[in-house]
Amino acid sequence: MSETRIYQELVKIVGSKNISNDPKVLEEYSEDLSFFPKKKPKYVIWPRNRNQIQKTIKLANSLNFSIIPVSSSSGPRHHGDTIPRNNNSIVLNLSKLKKIINIDRKNRVVMIEPGVSFGELIPHLYKKGLKILTPLHPRSSKSVLTAALEREPIIIPRYMWDSSDPLLCTEVFFGNGELFKTGTAAGPGSIKQQKKSGQAQVNPMGPTQFSPFRLIQGAQGSIGIVTWATLKLELVPSIQKVFHLQSENIEELLDFQYELLKYRLCDELLIVNNLNLACLIKEDSSEILQLANSLAMWNLIFVISGRDQLANDKIDYLEGDIHDIMKEKKLKLSNNKSKINKDDILKFLNQADANPWRLRLNGGCQDIFFISNYEKITEFIALVENQIANNLGIYIQPINQGTSYHCEFDIYYNPNNQEEALYVKEKFMKTSIDLMNSGAFFNRPYGLWAKEVYERHEDSTYRALKKVKRIFDPNNVLNPGVLCFDD
Repeated sequence: MSETRIYQELVKIVGSKNISNDPKVLEEYSEDLSFFPKKKPKYVIWPRNRNQIQKTIKLANSLNFSIIPVSSSSGPRHHGDTIPRNNNSIVLNLSKLKKIINIDRKNRVVMIEPGVSFGELIPHLYKKGLKILTPLHPRSSKSVLTAALEREPIIIPRYMWDSSDPLLCTEVFFGNGELFKTGTAAGPGSIKQQKKSGQAQVNPMGPTQFSPFRLIQGAQGSIGIVTWATLKLELVPSIQKVFHLQSENIEELLDFQYELLKYRLCDELLIVNNLNLACLIKEDSSEILQLANSLAMWNLIFVISGRDQLANDKIDYLEGDIHDIMKEKKLKLSNNKSKINKDDILKFLNQADANPWRLRLNGGCQDIFFISNYEKITEFIALVENQIANNLGIYIQPINQGTSYHCEFDIYYNPNNQEEALYVKEKFMKTSIDLMNSGAFFNRPYGLWAKEVYERHEDSTYRALKKVKRIFDPNNVLNPGVLCFDD
């Protein structure tokens, strides 16, 4: 089918002001910060409502072109999942769907469209005494819905009961153009009727014994396009008290955080090395290095909180329990000679920022992340440190009530230095493969990882995933080439 016909039909759907084939615009979507090969889309479109999304999907099935869904209004993008794989692709940018449809304080749930960013939602909820469960210091322009769909780990593990949290119900168009609602949003009754009867779309399971939200989540836009979702909220605490423990021995901090989680004593909880903590707090590269050099190698950050009339009482008994554990483990709070302001810690825990923290040191970052059990964390750290000696940030995030851990290794480099970039690319892939061979579970196999990950799965898994893809996207129009969907 001719490009002219596709362009004309897309203009009929979204209007001439919401489509672009400007070379500068197309160039922006042809690459990201990953090492995945660049390729330009034919067009970028900005639909304004779900009807335009459905018509575009049906048109793609009819005229045989591919759709790459994108939700964040601006980059940088990192992992190669939004770069076209073929020569007949368009980018469907959902960033203009920006409605915060409903906020339900009683049930602690918010319904949003995909264009709503962290920079918009966090302050809006705060005015109502609510907060979204966020990843670590998200970019202001990052789509909240995308972060949930991609299973980015949240920093309050005691509120994470399932790997899908904080995602609840969704409305989705599958690759065949059919509309579907997941969880209790599926019915009985329309969303309007459900709200009238007091329902809040808080249960993601179903309909019946089928939970299709699990097919959508982590699929990198290859199964369906979500037009709204409900997400879990929590109340904003009246008081927050920050603890910052430093150590040269990560094992004692891992042991201590395990106790904190076991007794559910804190909210935010994470471990970062000195370089990552400095990147989270400072923005200038020289100040980052200066702060990193003043810190111990490993830093445990956790926060206890209380609400309303008994907030201070709760803080007192939590702090007493924590000091009892510290005494038993023979740990001492650092004197914090680096002079880190506790408000600076609360800032990166509670707020979004326009300046992505992983790009502050050298302008470029390749992140290697996977899921591990508690026992293998130190083994994986040793493996990576043995291969990458300098400019390495490390972030350990307990998830799912501490039953598993998000392990992240951030390789900082100057992307404008070709020699340095080639070195990092080589180290990135070699280290990733060595981690896979050592048992690291890459549960979000982006870009260059995908082939390596699926080569290590049984053929039956590979075939089952492709069968699911054919059911919901029979013509392979949604983001073809990601994961194992290469044909």
